[in-house]
Amino acid sequence: MSETVTCEIEDGVALVTLNRPDRMNAVNMEMGLAFEAVMARLGLDDQVKAVVLTGAGERAFCAGADVARLEGISAGTESHASSEPSPLMGLHYAPEALRVRYAAPMALRQPVIAAVNGVSVGAGFVLAAASDIRFASSAASFMAVFAQRGLVAENGLAWTLTAILGRGRASDILLSGRRIGADEALEIGLVSAVLPPDRLVEHALDYARGLARTASPRSLAVIKRQLRLAPEQSYAEALELDRAEVAAALQSGDFREGLASFRDKRPPNFKGD
Repeated sequence: MSETVTCEIEDGVALVTLNRPDRMNAVNMEMGLAFEAVMARLGLDDQVKAVVLTGAGERAFCAGADVARLEGISAGTESHASSEPSPLMGLHYAPEALRVRYAAPMALRQPVIAAVNGVSVGAGFVLAAASDIRFASSAASFMAVFAQRGLVAENGLAWTLTAILGRGRASDILLSGRRIGADEALEIGLVSAVLPPDRLVEHALDYARGLARTASPRSLAVIKRQLRLAPEQSYAEALELDRAEVAAALQSGDFREGLASFRDKRPPNFKGD
């Protein structure tokens, strides 16, 4: 049986692939547990500086939860969640609320880049929105059809979409369930770039390699936290956090290395300390 989630690591970048192309990478119990295990492992790997998340095949990034699983949950023959603790709970540096499956991209201290290669529906949309940066292929699309299935926005999607797009556009997407094509996604700021399908993943990997090569892992983790907290903070609270983090950064080894590499006109060799 093939792995439902694959992970390849090279040059400090992990490529995580949702791998059920025959089911449009829909999430069943096996894939969900595998995804949690892979992301938890990466979150504790200091050699991994950035993560790219994509889907196998040409049709879908992730078509949401597997319909058979949803039917089982509705009938009471399958549980909504595993009875075992998630390995993501081992990411003690992240708030406990984020140490769950669909918030994993937010929980990781490394930047997570979604390379949305096709349909991104439901849970797939949740994962893309939870990622730090999104690139889309010209064949990609996004749909949040929760209301059209008698469900509600789940796993924080109302929060992440509002943070990314503002309440008006988030309301349109979540209430209507309409299809958002790649060009519209770029226009409204849901994705940062649209690429031809055969260039998407390599573009995302190149971007991730750039982060791994030039940016302090410590700085990236702190900036992720600043961005995550910003929607909940007043400006004064954000300034207070910034002052504390700048004071800590000025005492860090990575800051000293950043200065030295700039002075010596050489690439930095950040250690994340």
